[in-house]
Amino acid sequence: MKEVIDIVAVEKLYTGEWLLFEVLEADEQDQPVRGRLICHHKDRDFIHRQDLEARCPYTYITYAGPVLPEGVEAVM
Repeated sequence: MKEVIDIVAVEKLYTGEWLLFEVLEADEQDQPVRGRLICHHKDRDFIHRQDLEARCPYTYITYAGPVLPEGVEAVM
């Protein structure tokens, strides 16, 4: 994907996968808003290797899915 896209919208397309973006626009709190999807994969290590090879000045890695499996709760 080479076009500039909304990061939140892409996260909905690849549920359950790790996403690597080249960030092109951030909000006031420096949170990524728009960018280019470099790659997506179920394996986090694969994404980190791709990040090293991408050589972009500002990349963003995120998981597009629930942090905890359904039925599991976190206590802080």
